[in-house]
Amino acid sequence: MDQRSEKDLIKRCRNGDRKAFADLVDRYKVIVFNLVDRMVFDKAIVEDLAQEVFIRVYQGLPGFRGESRLSTWIYRIAYNVCAAELDRARHRADFISIDEGEDEERPRLDLRDAGQDPEAMFSRIDFRWTIQRLLDRLPPRYKAILTLFYLEEMSYEEIGEIMKLPMGTVKTHLHRAKQALRDMIVEEGLWKEMASGYSARQATP
Repeated sequence: MDQRSEKDLIKRCRNGDRKAFADLVDRYKVIVFNLVDRMVFDKAIVEDLAQEVFIRVYQGLPGFRGESRLSTWIYRIAYNVCAAELDRARHRADFISIDEGEDEERPRLDLRDAGQDPEAMFSRIDFRWTIQRLLDRLPPRYKAILTLFYLEEMSYEEIGEIMKLPMGTVKTHLHRAKQALRDMIVEEGLWKEMASGYSARQATP
């Protein structure tokens, strides 16, 4: 959608045009549903949370000043809804503990083989369920940043806008999140299976 069409759609929504808001929901429902589905633990509430996102979008449109793209603003609302749900579910989840203040003292794993790297898992359909399970064990901010970067394919700048973080902080969080994911891959012995699959693909002419 070009900027002029976007402004016209927002104006019509603000004027109470229900058809315009239905068009907005139809345009953005897939990205909202996908993000919510990837972020929350309880898949039974994905649809309810997606509906909550659009309720907040409707309520917030009068105050939307256009300082970011409409899609970025909607992503931010979806992220906030998911973050709130993850906070509510924190006591039920098995999060790993990561102390940001001790990042420099944490042991580093040298996983140079592409078969041992989290990026390889994101590109493998047969590992998607494993990735989702591991992501569910990460602190919400790390799960969010990996989801936005790898699964939603967003830039550092876009992630910073959505999470309201400076670019340097985005890069730091992404680095720590990848390290945490690597730790879990090694702990569960998944890197051996990944390395085997990677070597087999490399050997295929």
